[in-house]
This record gives sequence, C-alpha cells and structure tokens, in this order.
Amino acid sequence: HTIGRMPLSWRYGIARFVADRVYNWGPHIGPNIRSNIRHVLGPDAPDDEVDRISRDCARNTGRYYADVVGMHRLDVQKFLKDDLELAGIDYIKEARKAGHGVVVASAHYGNPEFAMQGVAAAGVEMFAIVEPLNPPELGRLMYGLRRVHGHHYEPISFTTMKKAINWLKNGGAIAILIDRDIQKRGIELNFCGYPARFPTGAVDLALRTNAVLMPSWVRRVGGFKIKGTVGPPMPLIVTGDADEDRRVNSQRLLNLFEKELKQDPGQWSVLDRIWPDDLPPRTRPDEGARTPRDQAVQ
Repeated sequence: HTIGRMPLSWRYGIARFVADRVYNWGPHIGPNIRSNIRHVLGPDAPDDEVDRISRDCARNTGRYYADVVGMHRLDVQKFLKDDLELAGIDYIKEARKAGHGVVVASAHYGNPEFAMQGVAAAGVEMFAIVEPLNPPELGRLMYGLRRVHGHHYEPISFTTMKKAINWLKNGGAIAILIDRDIQKRGIELNFCGYPARFPTGAVDLALRTNAVLMPSWVRRVGGFKIKGTVGPPMPLIVTGDADEDRRVNSQRLLNLFEKELKQDPGQWSVLDRIWPDDLPPRTRPDEGARTPRDQAVQ
C-alpha cells in the first residue's frame, strides 16, 4: 500500500525501471514476449522492431501493476470524468434492461481492469473471472484491491463458472479475458496466421445462458489516459453442433481481438508464450510461396 500512495507518475517510473530489468534478465520473460510479438508482426519484421515492441509489452505490464496497487485510492468518478474515454457502455445497459445477461469479453491489452473501475462509476456492477494467484497471500491482496469499488472478482474454477452462469441468468454482466489458456483446456484456433490454443469460456457462457456477447477493448492513450470501447454485440452463430458453434464463435471473437491488437501490439501484456514454437525471422518469403499468414482465417 505504500507504493499505492505515490503519484501515478512515480509508480509508472518505478514500473518502467523494474520491467526493463525483468525483460533484460528474467529467465523467460524476454524470450516469451519476443516470440509472441514475432508472430504478431510476422517473419519479415526487423529484429529491432520486435525487441522495441516487446519491451513496450513488458513496460505496459508494469504499468498494469502500478495501476492496481493504487486502485484503492482511485476516485472512480473523477477517473471516469477526466481520464477514461468510455464508449459503448449503453450496449450493456440496454441488454440488461431487455433481460439479458452480458458477457464482456476482453484481453490482456491496455488495462481492462482499470477501465472496469470506471464502468463501476458509470453504474454497471460486474463479476470478473480472473486468474488464480500464488502464493495465496498475493491472491488475497490483489482481490481486495480489485474489489474496493464494488465489482466481484473470483479466480477461475468450476465453482466460479457455476456462479457466473447464475449471475448471467439473473441478468448480470460478466467480464472474462480470451487470450490466455490458463486452465490448459482451450481449443486450437488461428491467431495472427498461426495456430495456438485459446480458452472458449466467453463463448461457452454466452451460448449456455443466451447472454449477449460483448467484445470490449481497452487501450492506453498518451501517458495516463485510458480509452475503453464496449461492443457492439457479436451475434452468435448457433447451428446445433455444440463443438462447431464453440469453435466458430471463438474464432470470430479472436479475429476481432487480432484486429485491435495489430493497431498497437506494444500494449499486449501477456508474459507467457502463446504459440508453442518460435517463428524464425527471415528476410523474404520464397517467391510464389504461400506463408502461414496467407492462410489465416478471415
């Protein structure tokens, strides 16, 4: 809590200092991020560009934690008024007014958790499904900081998913991220032209409860401001084939995130390796050959 009392600019300075050293000397962080960004940018991206953007990813992750440790002192009404540009919140309100639950699907991009605090100030209470944290003491600290402005946070588990289903059936709004297969139960989808495994929880919840699926993305703008874009809703394709419906709709949702990610990949704060294999850089694809990127799902 001591760091949380510091001005945000100080916290960001400390976060940058720590992130640079973790990126340079951490045993896996730097290589993992570079592997991810190489896949996003493609094999022809210069090494120095891959490294620059990967370092930005590490720094953005540091800023995320700097935001969270000060969350208990955040004036959410002032944040919503002065520092959060929030578009589309009425999509959630309208869906709930019509009696539907809402699955707000986002990614580790910008800082969706910080934007959620502004959503609380806008009058929307949410149930967020998050990654379990170890050690347990860290988990308790983080959950306490996150819950201070009225949202509900639960680590992902079978019990949490049952609670989420009930929440949606009662017309509530769920927040869930789509870009890390934390439980290792995801399916193989195409992302940035290459196969990797991703969770299907957002689509599963929407299909099971007839909830509205609301893609929502958050981006940092300038030094300290946040831009959040909610919706529009993504209509689900339902054929009666549960596995195919899960795959097709999860792919469509992931495609929307890919489009957002490529606008500023340095804001992707994922430190794990998303693709199982490294993508070797090369100067130019063989003439006339189709690269995996040419075969991406559109």
